[in-house]
Amino acid sequence: MTIPRITVLMPVYNGEGFLRAALESILNQTFSDFELLVIDDGSTDASHEIAAAFADPRIRIETNGRNLGLIATLNRGLELARGEYIARMDADDISLPKRFERQIAFLDAHPQIGGCGTWFEKVTPAGTTTRRMPDSPALIRLFLLFDNPFLHSSMMLRRRLLDTHGLRFDPAYPHSEDYDFWVRCTSIADMANLPEVLVRYNDHPANISHRFSQEQDTAANQIRVRQLVNLGIMPSDEEIALHNALTEFDLDGGLAGLGAAGKWLDKILALASRRHDAAETAIYPHLARYWYGACGKQAKHGWRTWKMFRSSPIGRAAALEWQWKLLLRCALRRPISQSAKTKTP
Repeated sequence: MTIPRITVLMPVYNGEGFLRAALESILNQTFSDFELLVIDDGSTDASHEIAAAFADPRIRIETNGRNLGLIATLNRGLELARGEYIARMDADDISLPKRFERQIAFLDAHPQIGGCGTWFEKVTPAGTTTRRMPDSPALIRLFLLFDNPFLHSSMMLRRRLLDTHGLRFDPAYPHSEDYDFWVRCTSIADMANLPEVLVRYNDHPANISHRFSQEQDTAANQIRVRQLVNLGIMPSDEEIALHNALTEFDLDGGLAGLGAAGKWLDKILALASRRHDAAETAIYPHLARYWYGACGKQAKHGWRTWKMFRSSPIGRAAALEWQWKLLLRCALRRPISQSAKTKTP
C-alpha cells in the first residue's frame, strides 16, 4: 500500500450545504499526493451521499455509525491517518489551490517546525476580511496567552510529532479543544503560520463559535489562566477577570478600568518578550488588537480615551484602520456595544 504524504482529515456532521465545495477545493489542490479521510459523524442529511458521489480514489470515507461529537471524531481520525503530514479541513471551508503545495514546501524546508497554519479570509454575510495571524513561533506563543492563533482548517501537522508525544484532543475543553491542543503542541515544538491567504473560512450561524459560545468561552478562560501561570504570573481573581474581559472585547470600569488594562498589557509585554525572546516592537501590533478593544469600549469618554490609547506604544503600533476607527468612535462618543470576539474589530 502506497503511503500518501498527506492525510486530509475532514469530520462531517450534517454538512450538506457546504460539503461539495469543500471537497472540490481539496481535490483541486496543485499538490496531489494525499488521501482525503472523510469521517461521517452520524449525519442525518445527504452528507454521506455527497462525499460518496465523488469518483476519486483519494477519498476514503469512514462512518461513526452514530454521532460521537467533534472531539471523538477528530481523535479517531488521528488514529486512522496514514500520511506523513495531517492536514485539517472543515466541511464548510475552502482551501485555495496552492495551500498544500505551500505548506509542504515550508515544512520540508523547516524540519524544526512541528506544524503550520496560514492566513485566511473570513467570509460573513457582511463581507470578507483578511485575518493576518502571527507567523513566528515566538509571536504565536504570545498570542496563545489571549486566544487561538490558528484557523483549524488551515493547519498541517507532522504525524510523527503527534504519535511520539501521544497528542490528542482533550474532551475536558469542549468547543475550545483546538486552542488547548495548540497550547500543548507549542510546548514541545515550534509552530508557524504562513503569511499568505490560503483558506476561506465561512462564518455562519451554524458555526460552533456561535452555537456554543458560552461553553467555548468557559473552556478558553481556563486555558488562558493556565498560560498565565506558565508565563510566571499567579493571577488574582480580579486579574483573571481583567484578562478575560480584554480578550472578549468586553472591558468595563471606565477610564480607571482602562488604565488598569494598560498596566496589565505592559506587564504581559515585559514578561513575554523575555520568555519568548521576541522584541517588544514586534509584539506591539499583536497586543494592539486588545488595546483597541479596551479603548473602544470606553469611547464614550471621547478625547480622554483617545489620548490614553495613543499614549501607549501598543496603540501607536496599531493598524491605521483601527486607529481611524477608534478616533471616529471617540469623536462620536460611540463605544463598542457588544463583544467583538467573533469578528475582526
